Amino acid sequence: MKKWTGMLLLWIACCLSWHAQAQRQTEYNRKGDEALQRKDYRDAKMWFEEGVFAECDRYSIDRLTTIWLEDETMHVSMRTVMNKCLNCLTEWATERDTFAIDKLILYYSRGIGTAENPVTADYWRRQLETVRRQNRGEDEAPTATPTSVTPMRFFFGYQASLLAPFGIRVGGIVGRLGWYIAAQSNFSFQGHTAICRTADGRFIIEGQSGYYGYMDRKQANVLMASVGLMIRTLPGIYTSVGAGYWQRDLIRQYGTADNAGNIYQRAWAKDLDASEKGLKVDLGATYLLPRGRYYVTGECTVLNFRYLYPALGVGMIF
Repeated sequence: MKKWTGMLLLWIACCLSWHAQAQRQTEYNRKGDEALQRKDYRDAKMWFEEGVFAECDRYSIDRLTTIWLEDETMHVSMRTVMNKCLNCLTEWATERDTFAIDKLILYYSRGIGTAENPVTADYWRRQLETVRRQNRGEDEAPTATPTSVTPMRFFFGYQASLLAPFGIRVGGIVGRLGWYIAAQSNFSFQGHTAICRTADGRFIIEGQSGYYGYMDRKQANVLMASVGLMIRTLPGIYTSVGAGYWQRDLIRQYGTADNAGNIYQRAWAKDLDASEKGLKVDLGATYLLPRGRYYVTGECTVLNFRYLYPALGVGMIF
């Protein structure tokens, strides 16, 4: 008798728990709908996002999508919850859920919870049509599960720093990860025919005889390149770290004189004491603009762990 009484009490406790949970689900959706009827989108968002973060509630996701489409002023405050909606939908879509696939088409077409991506939207349209055909029995063999949900998007842009104001930056992003290759220069390519030293305060050309002197003209040739990795740390923002090589050659002009002190020849010499090369380390962040077609980059470049230069970049995403 005690055994059956214990089982009955356990069953009642489970029923009460399920009932309380169902009431809670009904409460946040009901209150969210009431706020929507009043056009109080902020209050509605607060209630519906509770359902999304608690258990990826489908009705809450649908209502939040409606709010996003109806009020553009809510976009900034909704980025985190819409990214969560996107993750929920993506998980369901891999199980061939037509509701989730249909929503993903909308999300990638309109840039909801992610950057606008027509290529990915077309991919999910094809998947939706395939699932519907199979549900109607038109396909004999199931379509293979896709190995990659989101195709890689490539970018190309202009990169500049105080030391090297002309540069390019290319790379790609897929999901939360990305990569880049950057190259910069000051577009100075002055050649030289000799090597000089200036460390002790005197201008000395190695292997040079006769009379010569510094002509008070100098030019720096700067080249640098690096590769790096990117990871999405916030919606639309990728943090990057990279490493590479840099080189700065300081070229000085000198003149050769005869016994009377008349300069009869001018040439250029590389100053070994003022020229440097070594390790280049990049630390930066890339922000994808709202429609996902352009980006801006801010970066700090550390050279030989001694010099720090800021860098900025802009570009297009394809």
